[in-house]
Amino acid sequence: MKASVEFASPDSDFGSNVNQTLCSLFMGTPEIAVPVLRVLAGRTSCRGVVTQPDRPAGRGHQLQPPAVKVAALELGLPVWQPETLKGQAADPRLQGLDLIVVMAYGELLRQEVLDLPRLGCINLHASLLPRWRGASPLQAVIRAGDPATGVTVMRMVRGLDAGPMYLTQTVPLDGTTTLPWLHDALADAAATALGRFLDHPTAIPVEQDPALVTHCRKLLPEDGRLDWNLVQADLDRWVRAYTPAPGCWVPQGSDRIKILGLEPAGPADLTPGQTMVAGERILVGCGDGAVAVTRLQMPGRKPLAAAEFLRGARIPEQL
Repeated sequence: MKASVEFASPDSDFGSNVNQTLCSLFMGTPEIAVPVLRVLAGRTSCRGVVTQPDRPAGRGHQLQPPAVKVAALELGLPVWQPETLKGQAADPRLQGLDLIVVMAYGELLRQEVLDLPRLGCINLHASLLPRWRGASPLQAVIRAGDPATGVTVMRMVRGLDAGPMYLTQTVPLDGTTTLPWLHDALADAAATALGRFLDHPTAIPVEQDPALVTHCRKLLPEDGRLDWNLVQADLDRWVRAYTPAPGCWVPQGSDRIKILGLEPAGPADLTPGQTMVAGERILVGCGDGAVAVTRLQMPGRKPLAAAEFLRGARIPEQL
């Protein structure tokens, strides 16, 4: 997607209003939360960062630090990596705070922690609440074809993403939005949203409308198995939403062919799942014609563009 991010209430100088008397703590883990941490560290007296423990990753299963930890150490901030915050409310690192800021931390906070800061705990959730409460809002908005998404700054309560809202920061979407693009756009939107909140940290939040609530759950690899009976538009959104995570695939014997990219191809005399090579294109029948697979990965092979794949292999007659 090439469109620039547009914000509902832009605040181009949000980083200039520094409130070093506000004592804060940040909780977050993945890359999407790093810009928020940088704003918090620049705008307040940030006491430190709570993030998930280092986890094994990669082929060698070597311990890898979370992206937020790496950024915190670069900023010179203390880092705390408890396995859980359960039973930790009395820890000195959580005492005497004005504000705890949370984004994608990875654990629901218990009430004893939520009650600790003078101004409460705020969460930056990557959707326009109350739409898409839950664990996979980025994938959900693309797959549903929503025209816009964004970041909501909310006061945290015990329910999942159910707290009252301070403000939202909108990001428009279109029919080309991909998951990596949206990840980066929402990371930037969250940083801007936090800056706007810090201009008015004692504002009164507004309750969410329960009639508008929708949910999205944590996605599993099995959720990526494509159904060729769906129409072209549905399959297009599915692959854009789930690539690279959790990924889209079709069975190949006891293994899987990964579908890394596709696009609508119009009418075709193909049954759902039936394949046809047309020049350098791989067509697959679907519910209303065909889609063209533009990038794929066979079991044990590297990812290839369709044209490159066809120069050295044959596509199965049925996917």
